[in-house]
Amino acid sequence: MRRGPWTAPFPATMLLRMPDPRAALRLLLLVIPAVASAQDGAAPRCDRDLLDGEAARPIFVRMADQLFPDAAAFPAHCAAHADEPRSALRAVALHELHTRADRSWGTVQAKVAELVASKDVADLRRFWIVNGFACDATPAAVRALVDLDAVAFVHRQTQPGFVQHRSQPRRARWIEESEADEKTALGMLAVRKGDEGDLELDGLTIPWNLERVHANRAWRDGATGEGIVIALHDSGLIVAPPLVEALWRNPAEEPNGKDDDGNGLVDDLFGWDFAGDTRFCLGDGERSHGTMCAGIAVGRPFGEPRTITGVAPRAKLMVLRGMGHLRAYEYAAAMGAHVLSLSYMWIDVELGSYRGVFRTAHEHLAACGVVAVGGAGNFGRSSPPGKQIALPKDIPCVIAAAGIVESGEASPASSRGPCTWDDVPFFADYPITAPLQKPDVTACFGGFPVWHWTKFGEGRRVEVRWDDGHGFGLIVGPRGNSFAGPHAAGVAALMLSANQELPAWRVKALMEATCADLGEDGRDAIYGAGLLQADAAVNAARDLTRR
Repeated sequence: MRRGPWTAPFPATMLLRMPDPRAALRLLLLVIPAVASAQDGAAPRCDRDLLDGEAARPIFVRMADQLFPDAAAFPAHCAAHADEPRSALRAVALHELHTRADRSWGTVQAKVAELVASKDVADLRRFWIVNGFACDATPAAVRALVDLDAVAFVHRQTQPGFVQHRSQPRRARWIEESEADEKTALGMLAVRKGDEGDLELDGLTIPWNLERVHANRAWRDGATGEGIVIALHDSGLIVAPPLVEALWRNPAEEPNGKDDDGNGLVDDLFGWDFAGDTRFCLGDGERSHGTMCAGIAVGRPFGEPRTITGVAPRAKLMVLRGMGHLRAYEYAAAMGAHVLSLSYMWIDVELGSYRGVFRTAHEHLAACGVVAVGGAGNFGRSSPPGKQIALPKDIPCVIAAAGIVESGEASPASSRGPCTWDDVPFFADYPITAPLQKPDVTACFGGFPVWHWTKFGEGRRVEVRWDDGHGFGLIVGPRGNSFAGPHAAGVAALMLSANQELPAWRVKALMEATCADLGEDGRDAIYGAGLLQADAAVNAARDLTRR
């Protein structure tokens, strides 16, 4: 086995350092045999249907030289590097990920060039957040690729609606509207005078959801999210004062039609549209999911009476369009995001072996210091037990947040756990007999004010609390576990603003350890570890800096 600073073997003594001995035992008894079986010469190294017929299909080629090649590697890494600073771990991880991707590509480049020349491979795009590449490939190409020693597995891409190696063309009208939104945002930021300054709490209206998770107590203790970047992986953002003030600004990029920072993207001022491969991440339609989630995570005080909606009201917001695009993950890691707020989930989709690509991506993302969070889903009524929380929220290192209503009871729609990982190459550590306990935490499901167009929900029960005179304001009515996720993203930002050197997995562990138990004694399949307590989580993060 090739060894380096990140591929040390997993000694039995390391089990004693793992936070959950049962998980450690599961890794020894289930993962190692499963991985050996998956890599056995008799086992297929591709999805079988890729070998049928003659037509090309979208594939993802997983290379063998991964930072975390199997289910045992990430827990071992967390145990071995538990006390190291996030910044140092991030620097090493980014270097390793790029180095491994380049090294692997060098071993297969000539063969891939032959397959491109024969028209058996087309539209290829390389990735480093998972060492591999995506393309269209014929069965003949798949057979040739699985014969290469550097290739671990060839997956059929099964995400709904798009493929990783092609963008979706944007309409001319969409481009025009997005350009106008970007211009408006730049104009609003141009008149901003320096830093935002300290958060003034006197006279502010604080909605019940922020009080329920103790965000206001964390602010009074000095944790506001200052210096932290939350990447919003969602639909976009309505350009309005309480949100524009929060925008992350790429410090090395100017609006001049040039790629000033050399990252391959021109004028990526506030993020990027990975679905359409454009710079236009701002602006959104009449049902802007991203706007509501952004306001819950980072919304600034605004309106009349002056109301604060953001759990982390001094954190910055990087805006990423293209939910499920691996390039968005790469951007978040490379451009210094601390938290990734995920607003997508592929429920009732048979992803098959492809699930493992996203688990690897998220474990690599965590090594880069990015805490991934999202709502657990709204499928408590519609999907069977064990199938209510889907990718990416079913990944062990991703924080999945369930939801309660104002009375404190769980919403009937809130997705319940558990989740399983027993049918995916390289990942068989949570079989149905010993499943993964999800959700992880609980936040607020709805019934509190969010920023949006005030005409949103016409014909529905939506209360307008305040309108700016131009149709934008505070509304109460929208509900869903999509809103629980940004609460957890905000709490993660508060924790990191108190201790920026916390590794991503320690943020998750401390967040869970400081929750208020809501259900059975201990973790359960409805509330996870319990209700978020931002002040306790921040204090736990600070305590580690004092040791």
